[in-house]
Amino acid sequence: MGKYSDLCPRGAHPHLYGHFIQREYNLGPVFYLSSWPFGADMLVVQDPELAQQVTTQLFLPKHKSLKDIIYALSGENNMLTLEGAEWKRWRSIFNPGFSAANLMTLVPGIVDSAAVFADVLNRHAQKGDVFPLEEAATKVTVDIIGKVVLDHSFNSQETNNELVEAFLSQVRWTPALLPANPLDPLNPMRPFMQRYNKWRMDRYLNRLLDERFASRAGAQSRKPRKKTVIDLALQSYHDPSEGEERTKEDPSEESPQHMDPTFRSYALDQLKLFVFAGHDTTSSTICYALHLLSTHPSCLSAIRAEHDSVFGPDTSQTAELIKTSPHLLNALPYTLAVIREVLRLYPPASSVRRGLPGVYLHDPKSGEKYPTDGFLVWVHALGMHRSPDLWGPDAQAFKPERFLLENAASVPKDAWRPFEKGPRNCIGQELALLEARIILVMTVRRFDVRAAYETLGGGKEVKRETPEGLRKWVEEGLVYDVWADEAYQQLRATAKPAEGMPVRVMNRMNVLGSA
Repeated sequence: MGKYSDLCPRGAHPHLYGHFIQREYNLGPVFYLSSWPFGADMLVVQDPELAQQVTTQLFLPKHKSLKDIIYALSGENNMLTLEGAEWKRWRSIFNPGFSAANLMTLVPGIVDSAAVFADVLNRHAQKGDVFPLEEAATKVTVDIIGKVVLDHSFNSQETNNELVEAFLSQVRWTPALLPANPLDPLNPMRPFMQRYNKWRMDRYLNRLLDERFASRAGAQSRKPRKKTVIDLALQSYHDPSEGEERTKEDPSEESPQHMDPTFRSYALDQLKLFVFAGHDTTSSTICYALHLLSTHPSCLSAIRAEHDSVFGPDTSQTAELIKTSPHLLNALPYTLAVIREVLRLYPPASSVRRGLPGVYLHDPKSGEKYPTDGFLVWVHALGMHRSPDLWGPDAQAFKPERFLLENAASVPKDAWRPFEKGPRNCIGQELALLEARIILVMTVRRFDVRAAYETLGGGKEVKRETPEGLRKWVEEGLVYDVWADEAYQQLRATAKPAEGMPVRVMNRMNVLGSA
């Protein structure tokens, strides 16, 4: 694995390694990979049909290495790593809050957070400074999660917030599934910092749960139009018609004054998971969308034209239009195609499952059987997303048009997996796509955003040259030229834009107004 680390820029995410290994050794879309002595032996799956076997037909459990990482971030009762009936029950309890219909009732709060994000960009445009876009994008997505899940304003875009600070510290202290430095997980300070951050997060979230519980009775009597994720989860937990009915051995211990301790314990872990998973996908997607649009002028013109046609050219009216007519967000096929294409090129993570005795993957094309027992089964999203065998010779290109309705037949079945597929797909994918649309609508016509990587290294221009070991693959369009991509994905718990994506912003309204 060290060889492939050397082929990549500093801190590159390890999911690039599988991308390169397959090509160097001319492997098929399914192969075995040893990371001994620093990690588990892997069965790497880059075939959509076999990936479906892993996630849908065989329903393999999550791998222990993933659980170890997620436990540090969200606790042992989180939905991502629960299994069997316990997972099914808590997934059903939280499903209603993330339905597309319910999320539409929460659009005004999302718009308010997106408007603050636009104000942040405008302040940077006025100063003309360089700043890390990922940090700003992380804060807006965390603020949105607070409103959608708890009807609470973290206000992290405007001020420091205890929960957000503790959470971001926890992310920094979380070891990677495939660490670039094998000694990193051995840092003796890690367990102390993780316990401290957990205490801070739990204290903050417990206060919010108490507030939501106290206001629940009044909200029920008023029958409010909007309900947050936690409101609907409480309703599902207590109403057998919603979610899974509790057994007699699992009675509610809730009183009018106190929340059921079982619900509180599980809800705490889900809330931390929602903050982690929710901020991760959307913040990176926003960064890469603004970056790729800035480097592809025809795509930028197309998305701006779509927004003008749906919301009118006066951007000062956009926020109010979205609030009063949220259905207009469903009339943005090109915007949604941009988001899908960004997630194809820069998936935030992949699924890792645990192989089982006597369980095999079957390749119907070759008849080959792949034993899973003893292996970490890696459904390698990046390998599928950038495979020219699946997406054609332009697989490495940013081409949103491939996701438009008229081109649907050319999208390979089950090959787009940023949210995974099957029963355990991402519960928050509707929210991620919704908030990404809103943020893009609120920003792409107002601002020009340009990456400013040339400012790194003491202001000296950073020049990269593709290593000879990669050059032939790149020239043949077989692999992604990570060295030519300033904003390549770095490993920071998950895949993040390199160096936080330093950018400059220009307010187009000022330029257009003076023209």
